[in-house]
Amino acid sequence: MRRLSLFQPTQTDHLSTQKILTLIGWAGLASLLLALIPWLAPLNYPFRLLITIIHELGHGLAAILTGGEFVRFVIFPNGAGLAYTAGGWRFVVIPAGYLGAALFGAVLIMVGRNYRWSRAAMAIMGLIMLVFSLRYGVPSIFTAQIMGGLLTTISGVILGGLFLWVAFKASPSWVIFWLHLLAIRAGLTAFSDIVGIIGISTTLFGAPRSDAQSMAELTFIPAFVWAVLWAITTLALI
Repeated sequence: MRRLSLFQPTQTDHLSTQKILTLIGWAGLASLLLALIPWLAPLNYPFRLLITIIHELGHGLAAILTGGEFVRFVIFPNGAGLAYTAGGWRFVVIPAGYLGAALFGAVLIMVGRNYRWSRAAMAIMGLIMLVFSLRYGVPSIFTAQIMGGLLTTISGVILGGLFLWVAFKASPSWVIFWLHLLAIRAGLTAFSDIVGIIGISTTLFGAPRSDAQSMAELTFIPAFVWAVLWAITTLALI
């Protein structure tokens, strides 16, 4: 039986530049349709959960990289999420959610220019999703947020498994398509979320908690300013 390698091309792996661009175009169109057509909302829901997982993992990884601790994270059925961290540089940890999601999309777009790297990226994403969902999602099951913990763990395992399946089993065309669909959805969702934060940051009373408000409390710079800066950075990345 022939063994599939992520980095070794096969005779069926070659894709012309024109075909890659066509696949990227289809991925972009699919992403826009998911975002704009209301009755496609059920199909968009898994992407919403994925971006929330990436957002919360961004906070957690930033905490780890700045000397802190990533305790656990949880996502909820409405697409919201929370990351529980201790220590680290809050100036880095707080914005790492939105900017991490945008950076995730930008990196995928960059590696997506090469189908072999696209296949490798899908495998790495799948492995990270599985490991981190089990390591940091399962602890939430044993808290008052048990339902969110179950959703976090199950979603992370299913998404991670799907990414690994695409990496090792899908044709080069499907790998390119799915990678760019994920990348574009991540970028658009990150930007739309930040635009929403800009809106609630102008509310004087009763505004829900947000990362921008946390940065405002840390730096005494208005939340609106932070949200705008993040939106500009996200646009630059994607």
